[in-house]
Amino acid sequence: MKLAIAGCGRIASVHYEAIERLVAEKNLDITVNALIDTSILNAQNFKNKHQLSSNIYISLDEALKQSEFDSILICVPHSFHESLSLRSFENGKHVLLEKPMAHNLSSAWRILKQSKTSRKVFMIAENSQYWPEVNRVKELLNAGSIGKLITVKASFRQSSSNDIFDSYSLLPGDQLDKAWRFDKESTGGGITIDGGAHWIRPLRIWFNDVIQTMAKFAYPHPGMDGESLSQAIFLFDNDISCIFEGILTERTCFSPEPPFRITGTLGEIVVGSDGLGVYLYNQDFPEGEKVLKNHGYISSFYYQFDDFYQCTRNANREPTASAEYSLGEMKTALAMEESDQKGQWIQIQYS
Repeated sequence: MKLAIAGCGRIASVHYEAIERLVAEKNLDITVNALIDTSILNAQNFKNKHQLSSNIYISLDEALKQSEFDSILICVPHSFHESLSLRSFENGKHVLLEKPMAHNLSSAWRILKQSKTSRKVFMIAENSQYWPEVNRVKELLNAGSIGKLITVKASFRQSSSNDIFDSYSLLPGDQLDKAWRFDKESTGGGITIDGGAHWIRPLRIWFNDVIQTMAKFAYPHPGMDGESLSQAIFLFDNDISCIFEGILTERTCFSPEPPFRITGTLGEIVVGSDGLGVYLYNQDFPEGEKVLKNHGYISSFYYQFDDFYQCTRNANREPTASAEYSLGEMKTALAMEESDQKGQWIQIQYS
């Protein structure tokens, strides 16, 4: 694989560290031939950090003219997803696109249409699909380990002063109100459509689609245009309900809390604090048993890129989750926004 990376920020580094492991551990044939970023300083810092020999380009068009690559990893602000994806498909590139697919559904549909025309691999980087703890929970649910399912709680809490990706920090020259992740037009919303997607996807893996939601948004982070507190009730088509909460603040020191707690008639399944490990409480383990050692959220990037790579090498292989499937997180987030605005339950349409 000859890879271009568009957007050389913090999440691109997480992806690249997974790529390094895949090359070292599985001997995958991956070389990064192009780094693309409107900030040459940003790209140069990325190049130095990862000791790459890749050429740097300030635009995708420049890279297309001057560099050779067959695949592209796109890690730019959401509002630029469409333009870079369409140009990549037009030029016959496989595309791994950071979530969400776009900043609005109209843009996402245009990307999907072009991807089908191109017949190239198109995958949305929703890494929660590959989170080992999430998949272990699915196995336990399938085995009936906690009886009939009743309810689930999904919660994520983070401070922009202590973020695992440092993803809300400002780039050189930015001011607080100009950092792209604080800009609603760049992101397409607030924390729900962004980080919230990583919590909505596991719920859909376990319980299928959210069919209705009642949500309330608030704005505790002073620098963020979109919501920085997202609270909701989700209803699934199998009568399971969920309490969902996401919060972003500037400096709050949060107490430990499980990201997921699933309750059934015979016990509970809990993903450990910081997304590390899985614990089972049932009739066999009333005091709790750790049934999966710590892997964690970051480990999912390794399995995600491996899937993308294998799909580009095998014409008969499809990604674990289709690009279309990822629209479910967007539709859920947008329904939550509508519910907050109207103060009522919103039915979510998937067709």
